Amino acid sequence: MLMRLVPWVVLTILLTGCASTHMKQYMGQDIREVIIESGPPMNAFDMGDGQRAFQFLWGGGTVALPQITTGSGQVTAIGNAAWYSGTAITSGGGVYHSDGCVLTYLTRWDESRHGWVVVAYRYPQRMFC
Repeated sequence: MLMRLVPWVVLTILLTGCASTHMKQYMGQDIREVIIESGPPMNAFDMGDGQRAFQFLWGGGTVALPQITTGSGQVTAIGNAAWYSGTAITSGGGVYHSDGCVLTYLTRWDESRHGWVVVAYRYPQRMFC
């Protein structure tokens, strides 16, 4: 059971860190920089306090995790053949799919730049993006 959890834990740590690092690089930048890298937002709306939120779909996809086989036994060589006797335990493996996450950049209008500048960001606090 523990071996099945290890890939999930590692993947969770990597993906959570990735979303935060990805978004942090745009702080203080014009939202058009995000659009250049990620394509057009899937949604944009005014927050009512002078901010505008831009939402982008990020991540997602399918990954195949390999099975892990452990065990113990003995190999006996007879001529040019080898025979194995012992026990083997196979765990893990499978195909995992994620629809991705919606990343939200909060912006404020900057008259000097004539554009919306990223002032904050939000991403879902869930396992996979």
